[in-house]
Amino acid sequence: MVQQIVDEHGILTNVILAPQMPGMPPGTPMTGGPNNAPHYYNPYSSHFPTPHPQYQPHHHGHHGAASHMHPSVTGHPHMHGTPPPHTCNSLAPPVHAAGPSPPINSVEERNRQRSWHGKSKSRKPEEGYYYRAPPRRNKSNKSTNSAVTISVNGDVHHQNNMATNTTISSTENGAEQEEERKMLQQPMSILHESKFTEEILKQIVPQCQVKEVESRSASIDLTPPDCGENEYDFIFELLLSEKGRESKYKLVYTGVSRVINLKDLKPACEYFLRACTKIEDFKGNLSEPISFKTLPCEPDPPQHPRLSSKSKTGLVLKWNAACENGSKISTYSLEYDQGLNNGQFVEVYNGLLKQARIQQLQAGTKYTFRLAAINNNGKSRFSEPVSFHTSGCAPSQPEHPKLDKAFINSLVLSWVKRTNDETFVLQMEDESTGYGFRITYNGPNTTYQVVELRRNTEYKFRLAAKNDEGQSKWSDIVSYCTLPEPPLPPGKLQVKGKIHAFYFKITWALNFRSPKDDGGSNISSYHVEIDDGSGFHNIYKGLDTECTCDGLTPGNTYKVQVGCSGPGGKSEFSEICIVTTTPVVPGHCQAPKLQGKPKAKSLNLRWGTPANDGGSAVTDYIVQMVSPDNTTREVYKGRDTECVVAGLLPGRPYLFQVRCANKIGAGPWSESLEVVSGPGVPDAPKLPTATCKSPHCIQVNWEKPVNNGATITDYRLEWQHKEDADFTQLHVGPQRKFEAKNLAPATKYSFRVLAINSAGPSPYSPVCQCQTTPSSPAAVVHYRVHSTATDILLKWEEPHSNGSEIIAYNIDIGDKSLINISSASEYRISNLLPDTAYRIRIQAVNVIGPGAFSTPIKVVTKSLPPPPPSLECVSIAHNSLKLKWGDGRNPDLINYQLELGKDDKNFQLVYSGSAHVHKVGKLSELTSYDFRILAINEAGCGEYSNIYKFSTTKAPPPPLKAPKVSEITINSCMVEWQGCKQMGVDSVIYQLQILCIGKGEHEYKSVYRGPETSFSVQNLSSRCDYQMRVGAIRICSDGLPDVTGAFSPGMPFTTLSPEPVRAVESRPPTVMKAPKFIFFLFTLLLLSSHFFFSNFHLFFSPPPPASLHPLLCFTYNDAPLSPSLCPRCKL
Repeated sequence: MVQQIVDEHGILTNVILAPQMPGMPPGTPMTGGPNNAPHYYNPYSSHFPTPHPQYQPHHHGHHGAASHMHPSVTGHPHMHGTPPPHTCNSLAPPVHAAGPSPPINSVEERNRQRSWHGKSKSRKPEEGYYYRAPPRRNKSNKSTNSAVTISVNGDVHHQNNMATNTTISSTENGAEQEEERKMLQQPMSILHESKFTEEILKQIVPQCQVKEVESRSASIDLTPPDCGENEYDFIFELLLSEKGRESKYKLVYTGVSRVINLKDLKPACEYFLRACTKIEDFKGNLSEPISFKTLPCEPDPPQHPRLSSKSKTGLVLKWNAACENGSKISTYSLEYDQGLNNGQFVEVYNGLLKQARIQQLQAGTKYTFRLAAINNNGKSRFSEPVSFHTSGCAPSQPEHPKLDKAFINSLVLSWVKRTNDETFVLQMEDESTGYGFRITYNGPNTTYQVVELRRNTEYKFRLAAKNDEGQSKWSDIVSYCTLPEPPLPPGKLQVKGKIHAFYFKITWALNFRSPKDDGGSNISSYHVEIDDGSGFHNIYKGLDTECTCDGLTPGNTYKVQVGCSGPGGKSEFSEICIVTTTPVVPGHCQAPKLQGKPKAKSLNLRWGTPANDGGSAVTDYIVQMVSPDNTTREVYKGRDTECVVAGLLPGRPYLFQVRCANKIGAGPWSESLEVVSGPGVPDAPKLPTATCKSPHCIQVNWEKPVNNGATITDYRLEWQHKEDADFTQLHVGPQRKFEAKNLAPATKYSFRVLAINSAGPSPYSPVCQCQTTPSSPAAVVHYRVHSTATDILLKWEEPHSNGSEIIAYNIDIGDKSLINISSASEYRISNLLPDTAYRIRIQAVNVIGPGAFSTPIKVVTKSLPPPPPSLECVSIAHNSLKLKWGDGRNPDLINYQLELGKDDKNFQLVYSGSAHVHKVGKLSELTSYDFRILAINEAGCGEYSNIYKFSTTKAPPPPLKAPKVSEITINSCMVEWQGCKQMGVDSVIYQLQILCIGKGEHEYKSVYRGPETSFSVQNLSSRCDYQMRVGAIRICSDGLPDVTGAFSPGMPFTTLSPEPVRAVESRPPTVMKAPKFIFFLFTLLLLSSHFFFSNFHLFFSPPPPASLHPLLCFTYNDAPLSPSLCPRCKL
């Protein structure tokens, strides 16, 4: 039924309401809880109508038990999803809360519902907001998501393509209910699939088995339940309790492993185990508790013994009992080191008492003891060693304390500790107080720092030693003095008298005692430091309170500070006093220097600042010039340190002087600088003459030009070897001719020249040209070489012809005569020896003659291909052959090709590489194969080897599955296994072996050998653990030895006890049997109501697992229940 609701926000929502469950007919037994209230199942309450305000909001996920099962836990009525578990005596379907659908309160829920209604026709099943059953795995390990559903409230759902129909009486709204059922059938199937998975998981309980129990560990095997044809990915949870079967259990493991090792257990302690399985968020029921008890072991290490009493010759020791670990302690072992302190222990007591008296010991000696406990399982580890002293005499008079270090307010004293000294008493006397000696320290240490003393004061000390027997005499009295403090800084510095240009006088004790505090001792010296800008340095040290600072620079500022020293150290420096000396006129300037070369009518002068400016900044520089006629003229006055003097005559000598001035006045003249004005540059030379003397040499000559007042010192010759190139310098020197050598033949060259004197270079001369004659070719430079074992291929580029065309080439290969070829640029030299070095040169020839040989080329011919190795078979199987060749070493990096012969007498490649072994697989059994091999190196492929023949063996039978053990009795059982097919003409027999685990055997014994696939094993021991395995044997019909296959996994089982009980199969887990009167009542209940049984039968559709079959198909007076009533037998 669809209902439209408009909320307070004006949003229209379509709500689908499930139909009410019809009333139950009279006389029908109630299927609900204790109150027998009618209920109905609504799987869509989480997605359409939201919970009513009286309920808590419902979320997806795994739900716990219902509130009627756990009164102490406050639960909420279950609306949908996983139904709550039921009581132990009720096999009814799940009970769900009844009532109308609550209204929608969540805006997000309303929006999701509108989106769902709008897309319900096109949405895929997996896109819904519903639970889905976990994926199952079939035998091929492929996931399957087929729907698993059950029947609830009359709806018909499918499982494994089988349908079960339930008749329901409904006369109202039939067509409407059918329409709603079809629309909601797919989401309901998903929810029913999730509920069915959880119900089935609750019935699957793993089986725990305890193995290899030790004192502090145990091994647990978890046997997964039998799920029939379905296989699940189970997660196991193991819980442990050590306080009882019904006490609280602690989770100790979660995972997929089936073998769990428990560590750190308590010896001789009983533990209880329970386990369950999980699939994703679904968890099964816990197994019944099983118990095991750890083995006893040796005791824990006891605590070390304690001293009860002592004397000079004996000690009485006591100790507490150690942890027994499951076996009573039989004796204690006490050892001691005999007072030698060498780590060697000897037993001094052995008994059950927890105390011991040790006699005949030496007085005043240290003894070390250790204790161990012993029981039937062994001896514990020893306790921690502990030392005790026997009684002795009082200590003798000690030596006086010694001074380690003295401070201003403390003294550090030390003394020597002797064998019988335990504690010490240090006393000090301060004569200024008049109290005498008083204790300053009492303890076992051998050093002590006496604090809170006065500076530069003498104190007296004495020392006494103590032990348990008394106190020694006081040591000799010794006196030690504390250190004095450094004095305070002296008073403020003051200038005494007038400040001069080169000195001044200072003092620091005019009107008071300086310093005010001398640190408790007299001042030993004063030290004065001065800073002239490069840092402070000492200029005075003595007892006077004034000092003269001399050797100073006029007009400079100085910083002066003073400090004092005493026995306590140096004081801080006083405040800095700043003094500036009076300035004077500047000192001598350096002689002026010529800046650059003097020109014919002007020159540049530069000078430096004076070394001493007199203590005042320089205001002007004055330059004076003396002419050749001894006239004086001031040529410059200003602040710059350079000037230009113009108006000179060429080639004339001049004298220059400079001086500087400050605010005090002008200083003295500097030394004179004599300068001669510069000459003019020479004229341009005339046209030079060039003469060709050979193809590689040209001689150039030129005439001397006018020098213009200065001697010509050099000529610069420049040339041009290409028309579009720039002129470059060829020669510089005083000669007027030059030979240009190493020129290119048949090339035109251009030349020009200029003259140079002290005034500079002249203009260039006109350009002359000259061409060299042709010559023999140049040497071959660019070439390539390719070699084989007997040939060498040469390729080269044609060299420069030097003006004449190349007509031939000569090739020199060493001992043989020259090889003359035409003008081709490549040549192959044949018929050479392999692995041989050759020295090759190439020479070009033209009409002029042969050119120079090229650089020698060293070429080594390659080696011949290697011979094939011998081939051997090192491992033979029924489907593979492992071949080996060579000795395992490959220094020459040889590759190998292994080939396999085919039926058409051709060969196919099966391996190529540098290895010496290869396994050829995918072969047929008992078949002969042909192989050949060849070796390959840089020279090429070698020859094939001879053909080798190797044969495979027969294949063993396939391994069998674990046998099935049934009909287990006290001393016999029936073993069955699945046989294998006959292997060709060879027959197959089976060998059955048994291992008795209960008797501690480790080797299997054969009990049957033959062609049958079942065997009855007799003469077994009752209530004993066994393990069966089976293997197949191939009987060769051609006379070859039989081939034995691998054995199957072992199948464990346990024979029954002598008690008269029915034989059960070994694989299903043990199920607790209910009393017969409960079975009788339960049978009457099933026979009384066909309706109740039909609902019960539908609950287990498909059939329940085999583990629940003993509870459903029980017997009464050894008569089985009718198959029509058992859902498993019926189906």
